[in-house]
Amino acid sequence: MRCVVYFDGACEPFNPGGLGTYGYAIYDEAGRRLARGYGVACHGDGCTNNVAEYTALREALKKALELGCAEVSIKGDSQLVVKQMRGEWGVNSLRLLNLKEEVEGLLGRFAKWEIEWIPREENREADGLSRIAYEQHAAEYGYGDEGWAQSLLGELRRAAQRDGLDAAEAARILVELLRRYKLDELKELAAD
Repeated sequence: MRCVVYFDGACEPFNPGGLGTYGYAIYDEAGRRLARGYGVACHGDGCTNNVAEYTALREALKKALELGCAEVSIKGDSQLVVKQMRGEWGVNSLRLLNLKEEVEGLLGRFAKWEIEWIPREENREADGLSRIAYEQHAAEYGYGDEGWAQSLLGELRRAAQRDGLDAAEAARILVELLRRYKLDELKELAAD
């Protein structure tokens, strides 16, 4: 079976040193989606957008093998990963070199593979999945100096879903509460 693999990664809220997340989507030749995936690639020191991109490709290839793909056409908007995998650019980072070697090992298990750069607009699904990974992590754990705000927004989204409200309506309610009450009063209400 021949498969098309889209991959993307991001490092937020800052690069390097932020939270690296990835996303991928795998399609068959007829354009049917076979799988999607996303997750956390790295965080903190040594975490970069490029590490997240390579992790996305590695995880996508693992899944493609699991699905029985014999050939893969890989598409991504990371010029660095595409050019390094083609041998057009060198690798200056030991961490990236290790990831590249892992990817090469996986690629060796396919009968045929090719990789091409595509514009970001053509990679929306994989990009969106990497952002979902970031938002889920931030909502659950918070992140960086603005972690408290991200945690609050995540809790607001969950509460809105639970109570059948859309996020905008829940945000309006929260803003109105903040206007009417002092933070100490809201703290007391939350303790009840």
